[in-house]
Amino acid sequence: MLYNTNKWLNKYGLRSEILSRVAVLILLFGLAVSSSSCTFVTKRLDSSTNFSQHLSQTETEIRSEDWIKAKTNLEESQKAWSKIKPVLQIDIDHDYVKNIEDDFVKLNAYLDTKDKSNSLASILLIQSTWKDIDSL
Repeated sequence: MLYNTNKWLNKYGLRSEILSRVAVLILLFGLAVSSSSCTFVTKRLDSSTNFSQHLSQTETEIRSEDWIKAKTNLEESQKAWSKIKPVLQIDIDHDYVKNIEDDFVKLNAYLDTKDKSNSLASILLIQSTWKDIDSL
C-alpha cells in the first residue's frame, strides 16, 4: 500500500521546512565548490598540459641564453595556455588572464631581440601570475 507522504508533510507543516533546508544545503554546497574550484581546475589543467613545465624549461633556456630552444618552449607554453585559458576565464578575474597574455607578447619580443634581462623578468612574471591563480 502506498502512502501519500505529501499529505502527512503538509499536515504537520514539515514540507516547507524540509524544502528550505534542502535549498540552503544546496546553496552552501554550491558556494563551497565554486570558491575552491579554481585550485582543482588549475592543478588538473596544469598536469594535462604541462604548462608549468614548459614555463620552467623556457626560464632555463633564457638563463643559458639558448634563444632557439627558449622560443620553442615559449611556443609550447602558448599552446598549453590556449587550452587552459577558456576554462579559467569562467572562474577567475580576467585581469590574471590579460596579464599572462600581455607578458607572453612581451616575452616573445624580448626573445626575438635576445634581451636576457627582460626575457627573464617576463617569464618570471608569467610564472608568478600562474602561481597566484593556483592559490585562488
